[in-house]
Amino acid sequence: MSEAALGALLIGLLFLCFAAGVEISLALGLVGLVGLLALKGWTVGLGVVGSVAWSNATSFSFVAVPLFVFMSAILLHSGIGRSLYTAVARWVGFLPGGLALASVLACAIFSAVSGSSVATAATIGLIAIPEMERRGYHRPFIYGSLAAGGTLGILIPPSIPMIIYGVMTETSVGKLYIAGILPGALLTLLFAAYIVGYAALWPSHAPRGDDVRLPLREKVRSLTEVGPVALLIVVVLGSMYAGVVTPTEAAALGAAVSIVLALLLRGLTWRGLVASFHETVRTTSMVMLIIIFASVFSHVVALIGAPKALFDLITGLGLPAWAVFTLVFMFLVLVAYALEELSVMIIMLPILFPLVTGLGFDPIWFGVVMIVWLEMGFITPPVGINLFVIQGVARGATMREIAVGATPFVLLMIVSVAVLFLFPQLALWLPQHLEPGR
Repeated sequence: MSEAALGALLIGLLFLCFAAGVEISLALGLVGLVGLLALKGWTVGLGVVGSVAWSNATSFSFVAVPLFVFMSAILLHSGIGRSLYTAVARWVGFLPGGLALASVLACAIFSAVSGSSVATAATIGLIAIPEMERRGYHRPFIYGSLAAGGTLGILIPPSIPMIIYGVMTETSVGKLYIAGILPGALLTLLFAAYIVGYAALWPSHAPRGDDVRLPLREKVRSLTEVGPVALLIVVVLGSMYAGVVTPTEAAALGAAVSIVLALLLRGLTWRGLVASFHETVRTTSMVMLIIIFASVFSHVVALIGAPKALFDLITGLGLPAWAVFTLVFMFLVLVAYALEELSVMIIMLPILFPLVTGLGFDPIWFGVVMIVWLEMGFITPPVGINLFVIQGVARGATMREIAVGATPFVLLMIVSVAVLFLFPQLALWLPQHLEPGR
């Protein structure tokens, strides 16, 4: 059987497994194993599976994954982030859509310590949704702003998907983290501008309360409520950007400090600690299974020469680089509406990364673009995980209301990718001027 025929057969088998409801990680492992056995035989094929699994499971960079997940769980269950929303709301509450704006800004700040989109959306959503509903905000506007704000958890560092991208492409995770700062700020500003504009055009969808103007003394006093989160930002990001620690060491430091803060603030119960451990084990196991089995599948893809064949095909068409990138991103946007994005990223990186970098695009810049694409996938039905998170914390919310409210933010993410394409230095300027730990 030719390599092209084998590749087509494996892709068909993969989608057959998806259609049959097989778990994505298991489907990838099964198809990858079949491919290795067909190419290398039993002895060598099984040896390759063991080698790929071992190299991924023992990667030092991947140690940061359970540590950041654990830190996020501690922040979620100890209530450290709850006062953050109140403090931000006191400063921006006078603006149109002030509470929704506070939600996005609080998500952006909380993202700088959580590394998790789910933890960000859940933490801020639990406090913000009841308050905005009490004020009479339009329901899709509430849910969309929180679902979108939660996605900032994987663009503004620290970010678990950035760790995965960095390890798979041998790109500096520290530089990826720095590269996400300005694009994260840009996306936050785009979200904020939309919220203010929407509330100004339809004030009945975002009614103002009687307490929108507070004395300056009250606003300044509220800054103390941001203290724990600010300390974590300094510990996790400050130490890393100063070059003192690597991202993995920063994750360990952040996890330790988050426990200490939770105990000092008396927000962590025994039940919350146990739940944090359970969430860490469950999430890490899921992510690592996807990484290992997708790596096996990607190894097969590389063996049959798919990346080189795709590169030769695309370059043979004579298309300019911008047209190729547009086609790639349009393909990813379509995939975001059909499949779970993290798995797709891991599957597609060995194919897309050589193509994109071969056309002259910077690997760090492309990493930021991939993370923005992941953000889009988190709020696009039917598999957008943040949509389900918001539905879980908002009583009576329908998936249609949440999806309708999130759609404008998906369009803003596409706009942000266009801006990054036109001005790549937004993602590259800081990494070129700072030297973080790898």
